[in-house]
Amino acid sequence: MSRPSFDVLTEPWIPVIQKDGSRNELGIQICLEQAERILEIRHASPIVEFGLYRLLTAATLDVFTWAEQRPELPEDLEGMIESGGFDADLIRQYLEECGDVFDLFHPEKPFLQAKMDSARTKPLVAMYPAMPSGTNVGHWHHQAEDEVDVSAQQAAQWLVTIAPFMTAGGAGLSPSINGAPGIYVLPRGESLFDTIVMNLPLRIEQESGGGAVAWRSSRIPGGERTQATAIEALTWQPRRIQLVPEKDKWGNIRVRRMKFEKGDRANPDLDWIDPNLAYRYGKEKRSPIRMREGRPLWRDAGPLVLLRSTDHGQSERRVVFRRPDVVEQVFTSIARHGRLAIHAYGMRTDLKMKVFEWGRARWDVPAKLGRSTRLGDLVHQELERAEVAVYTLRDQIRKLFPRDGAGRKEALRSIADRCERAYWQRLERGFAPLMSAFAELDPDEAPNDPGLIAEAASEWRRTIERLALEQFECAAKDMDADGGALERLVCARTRLTAKLRKVIS
Repeated sequence: MSRPSFDVLTEPWIPVIQKDGSRNELGIQICLEQAERILEIRHASPIVEFGLYRLLTAATLDVFTWAEQRPELPEDLEGMIESGGFDADLIRQYLEECGDVFDLFHPEKPFLQAKMDSARTKPLVAMYPAMPSGTNVGHWHHQAEDEVDVSAQQAAQWLVTIAPFMTAGGAGLSPSINGAPGIYVLPRGESLFDTIVMNLPLRIEQESGGGAVAWRSSRIPGGERTQATAIEALTWQPRRIQLVPEKDKWGNIRVRRMKFEKGDRANPDLDWIDPNLAYRYGKEKRSPIRMREGRPLWRDAGPLVLLRSTDHGQSERRVVFRRPDVVEQVFTSIARHGRLAIHAYGMRTDLKMKVFEWGRARWDVPAKLGRSTRLGDLVHQELERAEVAVYTLRDQIRKLFPRDGAGRKEALRSIADRCERAYWQRLERGFAPLMSAFAELDPDEAPNDPGLIAEAASEWRRTIERLALEQFECAAKDMDADGGALERLVCARTRLTAKLRKVIS
């Protein structure tokens, strides 16, 4: 009986949208050779979608590294875009050099996995947080973990989430090289080819060692790592995994179980900066921008897209935000005019192993705004203005409770949470016009002219005031109507109105 086999180079498993609008599933080789004919990768799961983009980026980077053609400057990326597509002959030469390493079920070198003869097996769903397993939260799938089996295509899709999104676990199971998952930012081009080129990491000072891409590495994952190259980090292996294939009664390959052990662990001193992550630099610590509870991704558009090594705060609370390197390099060389589509992918955890939610967002950023740090900082200040307004809203809602909620820390919290969610949901519609308005300003004159700034932000600020007042009235409807309650209502409304005037002035 022939052994199970699934060649990720040629078998259909990467879901794409062609430029003509048709949907298809392709292998890695066709995705690269025909990348200029493909519009985008499209998957229902944000973490799978980004994982597939990262896989193709890593493969492309390794092709150019192997051929000693790795881009080093932003201008190199611009030249690659102008070429219109990847060199199919170069790709085929590289794949021939790699040999038989792209079979998902290879007995010795399974793709993105490690051979394990003695490890115990466990349910496959343990590696994918969208499915309930053990203590993983059951988000929308509700079935026993042993009952879940998937196709080889789906198993391969789950594997690509390991490098960017693996969380910490028990028994020494470490997260991926970036620690708890951050919000990954992906500049998008007019084709898959453009997108891959835009996200190729240029040579960075933090690269060290001679680590290889996962499918060309001869090292068995495991132990603490103090060095990393870009191609190694993009396919980081925090777990040793080996899929256990089965065949159903029709002869189709299904995967229900896997072998699963701890893999590589990043040393705390490993100075790796992920090219798709934005960072916050505090007094003594650097950390990726991560998803936070109740905070939609667009609210972090400042550090994720617009800010470049910009100071915020005062004295001990001063921080510096650094947008992702891929965003910086694209605005430097490729996106000089028009707008740049930028996607963000996040997964919120407890910074350990619990997964609560994941999300995806898109912004069309005016190139002028992305290229000007000073204008980007002005937009970020308007986002902070909206933060102050909603804090004021919550404070005045709390004052609707007797004695301003004294002795009741959670007084009216659920109502305030509901009002805040509605506030941000409605305010999001004004963010794109805000960016467009600031993109029209002169980056040299506007930052020093409060009148110009106020005029550009006038509609945004009026919207902040209107939505905050509307949500206050929504909260007020749920209050009592006795004399004391009415007095508190009038006082809180008056204070809110006065404070909002200061916020938007």
